[in-house]
Amino acid sequence: MKLLFLCTSLEPGRDGVGDYVRLLAEACIDAGHDCRLVALNDEYLEQGGAEWQRGLTQDLYCLRLSPKERWDERLASVQALAHEFSPDWVSWHIVPYGFHPKGLIPPELSAFGILGRDRCVHVMLHELWIGLSRGEPLKNIAWGTLQKRRLLQFMRALSPAVIHTSNLVYQTVLSREGCAAQILPLFGNIPVREIVPPVPNNSEWIGGIFGTVHPQFPPVPCFDILVEGARASGRRLRMLGIGRMGEYGENMFAELNQEYGGQLEATVVGEKSQVEVSRLLQTLDFGIATHPWALIGKSGAVAAMLDHGLPVIVPRNDWVLRNRPISVPAIDPLLVELSEMPPELMAGRIARKQPPTSRLPGIAWAFLESLEATAANLQFNA
Repeated sequence: MKLLFLCTSLEPGRDGVGDYVRLLAEACIDAGHDCRLVALNDEYLEQGGAEWQRGLTQDLYCLRLSPKERWDERLASVQALAHEFSPDWVSWHIVPYGFHPKGLIPPELSAFGILGRDRCVHVMLHELWIGLSRGEPLKNIAWGTLQKRRLLQFMRALSPAVIHTSNLVYQTVLSREGCAAQILPLFGNIPVREIVPPVPNNSEWIGGIFGTVHPQFPPVPCFDILVEGARASGRRLRMLGIGRMGEYGENMFAELNQEYGGQLEATVVGEKSQVEVSRLLQTLDFGIATHPWALIGKSGAVAAMLDHGLPVIVPRNDWVLRNRPISVPAIDPLLVELSEMPPELMAGRIARKQPPTSRLPGIAWAFLESLEATAANLQFNA
């Protein structure tokens, strides 16, 4: 198959969905398919243009378009590429905030539906709209209603044959809006690198948080319970903050050192190369998720920790679907809610760490299988 992937940005290491698309496209090429990539609203560029980006095993053709270009100019550029490449599938990877700072899909984007004429269209919805959870302020619900209207209008213009999303909550919400979406799990954006396995240290546990920590994440009772569990197991607790943690996360780590003294050592490692991040993740005994349990499937940081075989502790269960809430089961045996992990059971939970294994090939296969099966069904019914 020929696949044309579209997202908002393809600046390496600066856009999570762009990194996801690049890895997925590379896995599709490894499987024998032909791919081109387009960034429609790449804020890291002053002027758009084509370039080749080096992946792990493949060089990837990328057309990157700047927000400074008019939408009709961008459409003409993508149409020219589609005419030359003649893809079988146009695969959209959508985060509304990538198109507009307030999460509003621009009306001009509906014209891009022409790219799907005489072709199959796929959509991966990485984000939906705000105001979905209980306790949201009225302004979020109102603004989310406008975001939803714009997104659904765009979906009608695309008329996708296959819709994917990353988690059960989003699938449920889309179903209520008449969109039949399948779940395609995320893989981690940090490729697993081979390293010499670290020597186990029986005197300490090393935990880690990867990525941005938002103010919704409460340090208490999370670290109280972790420190107590380490003490019950005769261990000392060490925490690493990996990646761009943000101001709240960095301040939280500084306060952990003051609050727990010699019982917990917290260090902000900061941004590192993908190779170094993979090495650091493999030195951890466990990870901590900052997303709530209901939305854990949309977290690229959690996906990366799972790829690296880490048990992942989820302290938050404070996100509940506002209309007709649903029960969300664990998406992976390595995930555990903090409320289900008393100190006396902590050692057993952490001992579940597995050898690192990239889930990308399997998820790419599921993605391709979904497209191929749909294309075959469309041809049969034609």
